[in-house]
Amino acid sequence: NFKISKNINRVGIRLIENQVKPTSSSNISSEGIIRGSIQVPGDGNPIVLTSEHPTIGGYPKIATIIMADLFKLVQLQEGSELIFKEIEMNLAEKLFFDFKNIIDTIQNKIVYL
Repeated sequence: NFKISKNINRVGIRLIENQVKPTSSSNISSEGIIRGSIQVPGDGNPIVLTSEHPTIGGYPKIATIIMADLFKLVQLQEGSELIFKEIEMNLAEKLFFDFKNIIDTIQNKIVYL
């Protein structure tokens, strides 16, 4: 279980109350990262990268939140509790395309003035 800290911005969401301790160094060579990546800096409090995340990072990455769920996570407020669940890649892809279809449907109904 994790809790969203007060350190929330458009770059990332800091999680607290369940530190993740690396088995080796918390600094690794920089590599590409994507929105939804969960990085673990040296203090063990994971950071979920959001819309204005950097393009490279040097902290270990332990998981990636699927796009269909990331948009739910970014709406949570400080103090909200959450848990992570591992899913298969084919389910993540299906949920992404279902989510994309919903967004496309909404966009097609918008009337621009």
